[in-house]
Amino acid sequence: MIVETVTTTINPDGTVNCAAMGVEWGDEAIVIKPYRATRTLRNLQRSGAAVVNVTDDILLFTQAALEDPHPPTRPATVVDGAVLADACSWREVAVDAIDATGPRARVTTRVVGRGTGHEFVGFSRACGAVLEASILASRARRLPAYEIRAELARLAVVVDKTAGPRERAAMDCVLTHVRTAIGDG
Repeated sequence: MIVETVTTTINPDGTVNCAAMGVEWGDEAIVIKPYRATRTLRNLQRSGAAVVNVTDDILLFTQAALEDPHPPTRPATVVDGAVLADACSWREVAVDAIDATGPRARVTTRVVGRGTGHEFVGFSRACGAVLEASILASRARRLPAYEIRAELARLAVVVDKTAGPRERAAMDCVLTHVRTAIGDG
């Protein structure tokens, strides 16, 4: 099963790298699948550690997906990593193997630590729509502009009907990112 997470790694200069990432979730092992040309993969190769954070805050997820300034973090307890301050739960993981032969690497990790913050309440329809919009926006430079605009228009209807303030702010981040990436046209 793929679970949408915010995976954090540590950059060579000690700063935190946040990446929205679908991972293959397991109790004892998690497979992280970053694209090959990403900081996340380079950091995993260098440090051999990450923290896989689960959040119910769609604005936080969107900011991580679109590389906006990352949210507050605190040090992990088992690995050299960072836990999102507002995570529902997290898994600290150590890298066991990396297969970087495909367009996306396959980083097999084992869970070496875990924790919980607050209860995961779930996602509203607006959160689901913004989650999909965030993933789409993160690929804006690789997909045809007309496809992106059409899908965002469809998702915006759901957000308009069902969103609260954080979902609306997250969708605004998505739209700003897409305008910058592909223009208003």
